[in-house]
Formats: sequence, C-alpha cells, structure tokens
Amino acid sequence: MKNPSKNELSPMSRRTMLVGVVVAGAASLQATTYANATARVSKSAVHFQTVSNGVKNCGSCKNSIVPSACRFVEGPVSSDDYCWIWLSKVG
Repeated sequence: MKNPSKNELSPMSRRTMLVGVVVAGAASLQATTYANATARVSKSAVHFQTVSNGVKNCGSCKNSIVPSACRFVEGPVSSDDYCWIWLSKVG
C-alpha cells in the first residue's frame, strides 16, 4: 500500500462531516432565534401605558432606543411611557 503524501486530499471522515453538520445546524438555529428576537410586539401585549410607574419609565429602561423607540415594542414610544417589560438601565 502506498503512503499518501501531505499534498494529496484524504477522504472526509464521518466525524468531520458530523461536526460540520452540527455547526451548520447551530448557526442556522442562532440566525432563526435572532430573527425572532428582533420582532416587535404590540403595545397592548406588554400592557403599555402613557403614564410612568414612579421611576419606571421608558426613559430609564434598558430597552429604550433614543429618541422615541423600543427594542421590543412597535411604534413610537415617549420617555414618560411604561410597560411590563421595563428593565433598569442601572445594574
């Protein structure tokens, strides 16, 4: 039997092929999850209010996008508004 040189291509092992399939599947799942995470929900779904809840308001929320948007809620958002998915920017 002839010893293959380093320049010759060797056939792909089943292990290498399986790892490639797993990596491709994980990348596809991650892309799908990201696409779903960027979808916005209606204001009624998060019990949106146009009145702040004490110090809890869109202006102090981690999800707020300046000047008038939210990462997760559809439509314009004022810094004085509030909803159930409020997260503190601090901490």
